[in-house]
Amino acid sequence: AVVSTQSTGKRINLRMTNVYVSANAFSDPFPANKRKPGIVIFDLDFTIWPYWADCHLDPPFRMKNGRVVDQRGEEVTIYPDGHRILSFCHRHEIPMAVASASPETESYMQLLGLLGLRDSFVQFEIYRTNKKRHLTKIKSEQGVDFRDMLFFDDLWDNIRSTSELGATSIYCPSRNGVTWQLFHDALIQHDARRKHAK
Repeated sequence: AVVSTQSTGKRINLRMTNVYVSANAFSDPFPANKRKPGIVIFDLDFTIWPYWADCHLDPPFRMKNGRVVDQRGEEVTIYPDGHRILSFCHRHEIPMAVASASPETESYMQLLGLLGLRDSFVQFEIYRTNKKRHLTKIKSEQGVDFRDMLFFDDLWDNIRSTSELGATSIYCPSRNGVTWQLFHDALIQHDARRKHAK
């Protein structure tokens, strides 16, 4: 995997190891006759987890009694459908990447690792910049056209700007993050948009 730690593009190579697989993923078929995205990209704050992790949580993070906690002992979790969605992409061999505008690269990478999520992703763009720049870096590293990207974020400005690139960009209400229904509908929307673009 590739981690960009700052806007200058410094990278750290990570070896893929264990990937958490949700039991639901084995019973979730891919939508019939739909084209898979070339890559699925997730924001983190209020998309994968229900926090601004660099504001609401207090790193460093650690394991305590089988739970991930911050320095104050507050438990850290992801949205309920998160594991199911990530496992689905893994099972159907759809690469995933992270695009987060947080400047706290190290603590976010630590948190992803403790939550068992880090090995699910092929690339991490975690640094303060706009999402168009994040997706452009992912395009360069992964060789995936913008039209083949499915992107989830909780901010409308990011949805609008990345849609201008050609990505299928999906708004996630902060109270829910990426739900299974939203994700499933997004796969169908992405396929329809790709057919229309031809």
